[in-house]
Amino acid sequence: MAEIMRNQTSSCDLKELVAKFIPETISREIQKATSSIFPVQNIYIRKVKILKAPKFDLGKLVEFHGDYSEDVGVKLDRPADETVAEAEPEVPGA
Repeated sequence: MAEIMRNQTSSCDLKELVAKFIPETISREIQKATSSIFPVQNIYIRKVKILKAPKFDLGKLVEFHGDYSEDVGVKLDRPADETVAEAEPEVPGA
């Protein structure tokens, strides 16, 4: 099992690896490889740990998050008569 996971993870980048985790293609390969030894079912990958940090590339970061365009909100005018009145705290025994 570890050999299958090692081969799958070393042959692709992070984006392709996440795409393999979602439809569980790696777990199906593990199930096929172990079927001759013992019929294993319900194989789930529950934890992934990155051992070596990838190089930081701004272009790939923008590619992951899509096209960023500056979106600025519009200022709303609030009427002057809408003021929030603060209530004075009551003093017990007064």
